[in-house]
Amino acid sequence: MDRKEFLQQLGLGGTALFAATCLGACSKSSAPTNVEFQIDLTNNTYSALKNAGGYVVTQGIIIARTTNNTYLAVSAACPHEGVQVQYSSGTNQFVCTAHGSYFSSTGSKISGPTPKGLTQYNTSLTGNTLRVYS
Repeated sequence: MDRKEFLQQLGLGGTALFAATCLGACSKSSAPTNVEFQIDLTNNTYSALKNAGGYVVTQGIIIARTTNNTYLAVSAACPHEGVQVQYSSGTNQFVCTAHGSYFSSTGSKISGPTPKGLTQYNTSLTGNTLRVYS
């Protein structure tokens, strides 16, 4: 292999490495912005929210009903690798089971490899309608 062939192959390898890195970084989900939607709690899609400790994921947001019967809403994707978090009613925390990141009820980082916390959204209940908004 001569110098020109070597440099061409090195260039292709570098391009492939750059593309893989970019695609990997782009696969991480970012938190939804300008959030404004309502859900009908009588709809069977949201039946998990009828019980304290239940949660649903919709529009990139995890909505949980606490044991105190209040509602929490945070971004559903862990900032570390984009894996969907779960709600743990026993500790009132959000957990990324993939790599062990823990978040408070407000989405703040408690521990784990995540670089930051989850985005918190506001909730407001009127009758059977739950509003989730930025």
